[in-house]
Amino acid sequence: MIKMKKILFLGMLSALVMWGCKHEKQPGYTINGTVTGADTGWVLLKTRDGYDMKTIDSAAVTEGKFVLTGTLEMPEMYYLMLKGKEGFVNFFLENSTMTATLYADSIPKSKVAGSPSQELFLSYKAKEKEFETLMENEYTRYQEAEAANDTAAQRRAENRYDSVQGLQTAFQKNFILKNGKSVVAPYLAMSNAYLYSLQEFEEIDKALDTSLAKSKYVVNLKERISTLTAVQPGKIAPDFSLNDTAGKPVSLASFRGKVLLVDFWASWCSPCRHENPNVVAAYKKFNSKGFDVLGVSLDGEKGPWLEAIRKDGLTWTQVSDLQRWNNKASNLYGVMSIPANFLLDKEGKIVASNLRGEALQLKIAELLAPPAK
Repeated sequence: MIKMKKILFLGMLSALVMWGCKHEKQPGYTINGTVTGADTGWVLLKTRDGYDMKTIDSAAVTEGKFVLTGTLEMPEMYYLMLKGKEGFVNFFLENSTMTATLYADSIPKSKVAGSPSQELFLSYKAKEKEFETLMENEYTRYQEAEAANDTAAQRRAENRYDSVQGLQTAFQKNFILKNGKSVVAPYLAMSNAYLYSLQEFEEIDKALDTSLAKSKYVVNLKERISTLTAVQPGKIAPDFSLNDTAGKPVSLASFRGKVLLVDFWASWCSPCRHENPNVVAAYKKFNSKGFDVLGVSLDGEKGPWLEAIRKDGLTWTQVSDLQRWNNKASNLYGVMSIPANFLLDKEGKIVASNLRGEALQLKIAELLAPPAK
């Protein structure tokens, strides 16, 4: 009887060991790939380094097949490309066995599958595609109504477009909050960071599992929270110094004592150019009473910047480092879409942000009003 129990115990132990081996975390990744339309060549595995793509590995294509292997600490978004071909396919790489099907004549249509993170990401993309199709349909209807000079139909199409876009944004946020154990969640949050307020980022941060702490997307998300916290109303505006149109450095601190609008814009930004007349009107009305504007341009070239200043009649101080979205001041203030502005009181404290038109003038008048007795 004892012997029988021992045999049963050993059998159960053996089964448990086999189960554990079968389900233990894979130590590295393997991408088994095929290339349709090219029997030879090179497949490049890339990652993003800021705005640039960086090659981290490559594999020869032999008889239309390739294999890539390696290890990762955390799942991360990577890109596969064919050397000499345009386009890429993006996917979540993690320590698992994956399959890739590349099309030499249409790389963006290629497919990668196999990792849990990638499968979750593909489910998200499928739903996103539904929203995009609906918005494309409404945009087509808008264009047809515009061609027919049917303003009522244009408004209806525009309202439906906005409604679908709102549903899309809500879906995206809910998807992030519901999938806080996956690295896909912080990736999506940071990929669409311009959509979310400080409060929404804090909500997302709380929904993320602590196991993701080392993910670069989580690190970036926490940095975003820190940046937005520093430019909330009531905070002293972070100081910076950039060169003006003559190449002379101008600091934010030099405007202390005035009510100041820090205005982020660019010559290539149509909404900015449409908003400029409102800023001009506010400047003309209040400048003599102690109001000033500091324009911060996200241009990349000096010529178009100067031409836009002249054409739009922007007579206040303008500064830029001509680094577009790498602009030192815009990064300091967490600006991810323009036009954007911050209104400061005479002590350099942020009072409000992104005020437009009449709302901007009303707040300036309030700040310039003499203190009540």
